[in-house]
Amino acid sequence: MKVVLSAACLAVLLTGCVVEDVVRKNDDRYAKPGAMDPVIADIFYRTYQFKLLDKYLIFHQWVNTSGCSYRAAMRPGATPRDLTFFYIGQDVVEQDGKTWQRFSSGKLIDFDPYVRSVTLISKEKGREGQPYEAGLQPMCFESWWGSSHYLRLRLQRRTLSELEEAFVQRYPEGQWRTELRNQLHWRVQQVRSDKFRSPPLNGLGGPYQAWLVALGDTGYTMAFEMGASTESLKHPQAHAALEKVYMHLIDSLKVERLQP
Repeated sequence: MKVVLSAACLAVLLTGCVVEDVVRKNDDRYAKPGAMDPVIADIFYRTYQFKLLDKYLIFHQWVNTSGCSYRAAMRPGATPRDLTFFYIGQDVVEQDGKTWQRFSSGKLIDFDPYVRSVTLISKEKGREGQPYEAGLQPMCFESWWGSSHYLRLRLQRRTLSELEEAFVQRYPEGQWRTELRNQLHWRVQQVRSDKFRSPPLNGLGGPYQAWLVALGDTGYTMAFEMGASTESLKHPQAHAALEKVYMHLIDSLKVERLQP
């Protein structure tokens, strides 16, 4: 009887070791940089729509692997099971020198952290009392650590020239040109591949391309960005595939003036 119990205990211990080894190998696999990156081949697109200052209706698409911060709800399909992937965001309006999102109930939610500079005072230990930038947050963002890429969309309460100047200051290595695409006039900043930055510790790239466009006469500008680094050049297939995704996002933008 003791022999049987000993054998059973040994079997349990061995099984435990096997399970532990499987868990460890699985953890190691997912701990590798890029292991949790979205699969580019599986990407499809969500459409976002919102009203801007009650003057324009803005449409654009974004990758399905991450959402945008419009506080949007998916438009219902013909049946409850139909997924439209068409998201209607809250109206973006201005009042009292600030930008808000206006709900159908009339309720206003502060939207400044996305579209304006917002300076707060730090309460973090060791940095108490120091000012820091809490605004100008991206509306949409996705990244690929394995190939050191990112996609980012900004919506800001700046004119086209003001936002361009901000990009000039932040990314002086970029070269500028003007493009007419999809009936919109864009200012495009591009960094040559031989000027790519080395990837930082978090693996994300630096500046590669930024397409900036004014949204009518609202004083708001939208910027689509693609980031890359020297590491990205080691992944030419991923780089080319993401360039196609990026240009699809740019071409998806529509700016329609609302009737008075």
